[in-house]
Amino acid sequence: MRESSVALAALVVIAAILALGLLHLAGAVFMPLAFALLILALAEPARRWLAARVPVPLAALCTLVLAAGAVTVFFLLAGWGFGLVAQWIIGNAGRFRVFNLESDSLHPHVALAMRMFLDHFNVTWLLKAIQEIAVRLNSMLGLAFLTIIFTALGLFELDEAPGRLRRALGERRGARWNAAAARVAARLRHYMLIRTVASILTGLTVWLFALYAGLELAAAWGGLAFLLNYIPFLGPLIATLFPALFAFVQYESLRAGVGVLLALNFIQVLYGCYLEPRLAGSAFALSPLMVMVAVFFGGWLWGIPGTFIGGPMLVAVATILARPSADAAGLR
Repeated sequence: MRESSVALAALVVIAAILALGLLHLAGAVFMPLAFALLILALAEPARRWLAARVPVPLAALCTLVLAAGAVTVFFLLAGWGFGLVAQWIIGNAGRFRVFNLESDSLHPHVALAMRMFLDHFNVTWLLKAIQEIAVRLNSMLGLAFLTIIFTALGLFELDEAPGRLRRALGERRGARWNAAAARVAARLRHYMLIRTVASILTGLTVWLFALYAGLELAAAWGGLAFLLNYIPFLGPLIATLFPALFAFVQYESLRAGVGVLLALNFIQVLYGCYLEPRLAGSAFALSPLMVMVAVFFGGWLWGIPGTFIGGPMLVAVATILARPSADAAGLR
């Protein structure tokens, strides 16, 4: 018995490693499939509402147009925001080299560290980072196209999928799988609704603060804060560091940069640590550590898109594992 248990554990580990390798190597297929499943879960209520008023194929087509429009808006907003930042860097490259640092009032160690940073800082590094993000966005256009194709196929098959699953797995087991899929879809819609509300409020607040502080590119910072808030931990970090660095350059003042950094972090903490838990209540008892692991794991698996899909994947897995053991056994 002990030897068989060890052998079974070894087989499970080997299967998990092979599955991860397959997901990584075949990311060109599995990544758009994962996004398509997420879109299907989010768009199902709209498709069902339309199907009650117009023919089912027309409802699926209208839902597909809405989904494609939402994806397009996200890409256009990202390209517009990062494009404005890149143009500002190119047009103000000299300001990154000639501004003076207020070091008299700083602690000697802090002033030394800042001088060393400025001595070795090269604006081309920042520009290359922005350009790399732009290249990644362009490369994700193929991902978006394939995602829309998978979404279209799924929308026209949603009504028949439950029956096909029951015929393939049996009435009882198929019903349990359909119920599990419905629970996961409902939780994903709840999760994305919370993140969307928090992202909109974060983007608006960052934009208004940037206007009040006189920051250049205020609209771009607000738009990027809205987009990046969909990526837990990493997104808000980037959304605070970049405007703080640009405030440092714009005002040629370390105090201004630190002030902007503290204000933006306060906004992120207010919405991320207070508002989102209030909206979620006890529905999403997800460990922050697990969310962070999911984000980094998704990034390792599929790059930038993986950081976005990591959170929804964790929600789906947690929803399935949270069911009673009897239900979980029925899925097998």
